[in-house]
Amino acid sequence: MLWPQNQPRKNGRRPAGIAAILLMAGAAAYGQTSLPAAIPGGQGEIAFQGYYLGGNQQDLLNTTGTAFHFQEFLPSLGFLSGSLEGFGAQGHFQTGDSFLELRGTPWMGLYWTFTGGDFRASANFVPFPFNNIFNPEINGRGVKVQAVHGDTQYTFFYGEATLTAGPRVAYRMMTPQWVTGASAVRKVAPHWLVGARIMQFSASPQAIADNPFLFPAGRDTPLVRTLAMQSLYTPYKRLKVYAEVSRPMADVTRTVTSFLAGATWEDTLLTVRANYASQGLLYFPLAGFYAGDRQGPFGEVRLHPFKRLELYGSASQYRNNLEHDASLPQLNSTSTSLGISTLLPGKLSATGQVSTIAYTDQTPGQDTVASKNRQISGALSRSIRHQTVQVNWRDIRMDMLPSPQRQRSSEVGDNYQFRHFSLGGSVRYQQLSGSERLNSLFFRGLGQVNLGPFNAYANVEVGNDMANQTVFSTQAYRTSMVGVSMRLKRGWNLQAEVFRNQLNFTLNPENIFLLENSPALAGASPAAESLSAISQWSFYFRLSKQIRWGGGLPTENPDQFAAKAAPLVGNIEGVVRLKTMGAASYAPGIPVSLDGSQTTYSGPDGHYFFQNIPEGTHEVALALAQLPADFDPGESPKSRLVVQPRRVARTDFEVLPLETIHGAVHGPEKAPLEDIVIRLVPGNRYTTTNKEGNFTFYNVREGDFEVALDAATLPENGAVNAPAVLPVEVRAGTAPPLLEFTFVINTTQKPIRKVLDRK
Repeated sequence: MLWPQNQPRKNGRRPAGIAAILLMAGAAAYGQTSLPAAIPGGQGEIAFQGYYLGGNQQDLLNTTGTAFHFQEFLPSLGFLSGSLEGFGAQGHFQTGDSFLELRGTPWMGLYWTFTGGDFRASANFVPFPFNNIFNPEINGRGVKVQAVHGDTQYTFFYGEATLTAGPRVAYRMMTPQWVTGASAVRKVAPHWLVGARIMQFSASPQAIADNPFLFPAGRDTPLVRTLAMQSLYTPYKRLKVYAEVSRPMADVTRTVTSFLAGATWEDTLLTVRANYASQGLLYFPLAGFYAGDRQGPFGEVRLHPFKRLELYGSASQYRNNLEHDASLPQLNSTSTSLGISTLLPGKLSATGQVSTIAYTDQTPGQDTVASKNRQISGALSRSIRHQTVQVNWRDIRMDMLPSPQRQRSSEVGDNYQFRHFSLGGSVRYQQLSGSERLNSLFFRGLGQVNLGPFNAYANVEVGNDMANQTVFSTQAYRTSMVGVSMRLKRGWNLQAEVFRNQLNFTLNPENIFLLENSPALAGASPAAESLSAISQWSFYFRLSKQIRWGGGLPTENPDQFAAKAAPLVGNIEGVVRLKTMGAASYAPGIPVSLDGSQTTYSGPDGHYFFQNIPEGTHEVALALAQLPADFDPGESPKSRLVVQPRRVARTDFEVLPLETIHGAVHGPEKAPLEDIVIRLVPGNRYTTTNKEGNFTFYNVREGDFEVALDAATLPENGAVNAPAVLPVEVRAGTAPPLLEFTFVINTTQKPIRKVLDRK
């Protein structure tokens, strides 16, 4: 790991985040003194964790430390949460996510969120509907303030940019770049969201010279300011139209205005995504990341004419160096992909795909390199009771002087799953022809055992993975892993893993440009070029305990007092039903509000009552703010009715059950597992992994979904280890199984013409 050479700072700059934490802590303490003594309470977690790395005749490296996280609800003040993580790493003290945040504080007619310490801010301040463009997340240590009023949101942040470091026990690596941003987002119409933001990226010239891997060529400007506007228009539920424009301001010879425009259409029959990007070198010059520097169109079509058939295709054409800088390489690429997925008679699933990549590389002072590549692949699978048998075939042609090459592979695998355990494996036969001929075998095995609180799993890969050493690579690392996890008594949990990683290819400018938005690199960070994980063995453990105080976090607010009695009154009653994919049933414990000032809860039979209600028109609604987290409101969450004296007015409601999907992403020992985007389809929901690689989708309605790992957010050179999409059935009362993804880190030597790295 290369460490950024931070420059000395003037007095008062570094303590910004610490001062904010102390200020917020004082505000929280002051707020508590004015509250009633009975506070609902909160919950937290304390953990001791460690990571040990060895191999390649190197000394044993270790990172150990503790972490504490808490959440507490403060009535009338907001939701207080915090984190404090400290680790010792190779004789240095490092901090992980350390922050204090007060969320949802009402003040001056707005709801405020104050964050001091480590904060995160998205590069997209309106929802982004495409997955072929990589936009890094802004991580910083300083202050972030957010205010919401109706359909308008204001955000301000200031701090020192950070990068996530550490293979399993993640900690924050400070960079010498300071980021400042202010944005406003407003819904100007029911289906139109517009936002604007101004940002400043600053670093001293000496800090840039000391950290070239954080500031690649063309992005080594000390001061850059950008003004950006983004818009998302949704005239129909299935149609989204997106546009953005960004203008950098910097003391350089030439800058270009960046823009991106496109649209998506998604329904059960047809999905279309298309956009055109024109992004210069200074589109988003965040330290340690590679974003922008490309111009061209992208299009994707998915057709689902029948339940058993899906056709899909995509194409893109990009070039870089929009500034025409003669000192930088000129890269051009054209890629296409066509595929089919179908269910044949006899429950036989079949997929087929043809992909092409053609590119040229004109590096100053060198001859132009041109290459045309084609890949044809197919797969057949069949489920037989508890087994799934799969056959894969792949043919790759690489046309590059001086020696074209061809690679063929055939793979057979079987997975067996029964109740508490699963077992699988595959063997691949590979043939390489060209300037040299080589035949080899590649083996993969996996297994898992679930016995209540005990869980054991293993994934082992042996051999030379030649397919992932080409421009069609989807895996940057090959990983072998054995691990166990246990839920102990009294809230304790233990997790331990032993794993080994091997690098497939290394990062170079061609790989960044060609595979930036592919599953292999996913928006490569030049900072990751300093990481290596060749034949390294690792051991990781984490011992944690859940703690609660007071009454824990509240799931519902107490009842409010009834309104004053009126001379002429009536009653309101109704039933709250639980709407599921099976038979409907009654829903107890659901809050129902009257005129927003009185709340009651449905009983065991789903009935609710309001007594002694003044005559006249009243609004009865599901109390959404107090609705338990495992329910969603139905189609009609509120109703207006007329109460007559000594009469009963009736209105019924429906709620939909919600479940939680848990999963984990496993990767090689040097690869960070945090902030990997996981998407839930259909829909546009997504979440990100924590530092252990775990992710959770909360509040998921019943249905059949697919959970997909967004390869564009993997670490540099990261590639998903198939499958990248996992199906999941969500049913009321049944917890979905744990979903697990695995990625590896690929590498190849510059130029890309090198296909096989023989030792």
